[in-house]
Amino acid sequence: MRAGLWPLAVCLSGSLAACASTARKGDTPDAVYKDEIAAGLEEIYITRTIQTQYIQEATAACAAAPFAAASEQHYDTWTLSLRAADGRVAKTHERLSGEFVACFAPVAPNGTFALYSRGSNGSMPYTATGECKFMKSKPPAPKLLVLSCSADLGDLPTPYVGGYLTTSSLAPSGGKNATHVRGYLSTSVITMRLWKR
Repeated sequence: MRAGLWPLAVCLSGSLAACASTARKGDTPDAVYKDEIAAGLEEIYITRTIQTQYIQEATAACAAAPFAAASEQHYDTWTLSLRAADGRVAKTHERLSGEFVACFAPVAPNGTFALYSRGSNGSMPYTATGECKFMKSKPPAPKLLVLSCSADLGDLPTPYVGGYLTTSSLAPSGGKNATHVRGYLSTSVITMRLWKR
């Protein structure tokens, strides 16, 4: 086997420890990590959501969704601040960063439901198409639901070539009558990754 293919073969064989070790040989990690974002080829955004409107029915705004929507929900997104020492969220409500409309399909028997949304983060518009699912984690309070969503991003402006988002949600139950549960970030934390060539 050619020398240049050996690290790849080790990684593909399923030995993650060997893969990590091989990747570090000859590297200068600090310089590599600095280039990850400084190169400008990838942008990563972390925000939280605040629901501003809930409409429990199929609406004209959801006509573009690739499914029959059960609800239309409107959200604002706000930036977070993180503690540098360990990444813990220090503040959940820094600055308004965007907004979006989300369309959700009815929940399937297996606890999943389709998602379609249109919105913007800063000045960047996007659409997101994907799926949400209820998690097995036990919520910390009776009026909260634990779920997660993942979606591919589309309709991105030049020079973006693609991206996706994931959410970690502790959502208050009750539909349009849902209320914030004191002491918890009882909405979603969104991680969005965008790529350029």
